Amino acid sequence: MAPRRFAVCLVALCLSVLPLRSQARPIGKLTLSPTRHAADDLEVTGMIAGLQPGAVGYVSYAELAKLPLITTTIQNDANFADTKSRGVKITGIPLDELARALGALPAADLIDALCTDHYRSHYPADYIAAHYPIFAMQINGVRPAAWAKQTHEYDPGPYFITHANYVPRYKVLSHEEEPQLPANIERINLNTVAATYGPLAPHGSYAPESPVMQGFTIARQNCLRCHFANDIGGYKSGRDWRILALLSREQPKYFERYTVNPKSVDPHAHMEGNPSYDAATLAALTAYFQTFTEGTRKK
Repeated sequence: MAPRRFAVCLVALCLSVLPLRSQARPIGKLTLSPTRHAADDLEVTGMIAGLQPGAVGYVSYAELAKLPLITTTIQNDANFADTKSRGVKITGIPLDELARALGALPAADLIDALCTDHYRSHYPADYIAAHYPIFAMQINGVRPAAWAKQTHEYDPGPYFITHANYVPRYKVLSHEEEPQLPANIERINLNTVAATYGPLAPHGSYAPESPVMQGFTIARQNCLRCHFANDIGGYKSGRDWRILALLSREQPKYFERYTVNPKSVDPHAHMEGNPSYDAATLAALTAYFQTFTEGTRKK
């Protein structure tokens, strides 16, 4: 099993475009505690009714288990692609239903999930409506830790997010839309698309199909999982948007080689490479990050 995809993550979502299948199911309201009582309590933040801005709430596994859960077989999740775990059954709750149970405010249209290693996945409303992500709590009828102990596989718990059958919607140059597959989730955050992606928009004005805008689409779907800009994005890499911008300007060839195959320039690199990225895709990413550096902004 490839554990990199498993990580703790935060999530946000727009209630006005939730999948109709979820709208039809009655969902109870979860009770949040102001303090943590167990290691597997799910931390929740953001745009939640009754939760003050900046405040943190916690919900127990027992409370989550009272929700109307579903069970489905995973068909093509890369984290369950090996022989032993292929075709596992997972039990959990659709991500949009979890947001409703938490008391998501009507304006919330993005969910992000933060992982224990600071990896972070983002779920805007259109992704949720198209891919129906599931907040998973059990594997083959038992909690992830028990499943891992039985199978000698990696433990993705206490919570992870997966899909019954993920099918990409689009391809930008050589980047195909990727499934967001966090594991070891400890916190869910409800936010807005504008607040999350707005500060990452390229500096300057560019045509929708320009390389810069193509790079923006790729960066927010891929790079944002491990890299951050202020309090937006993941912290796993330790390199923020400013460092990526400087590298793209001062060492563009290094930036491109690292993006494709990190170990080719740093044997100790932990980042997963992007071997499918061609020259045009790398040029688009480079052009996007260069807009954040003085002297390279274009109008």
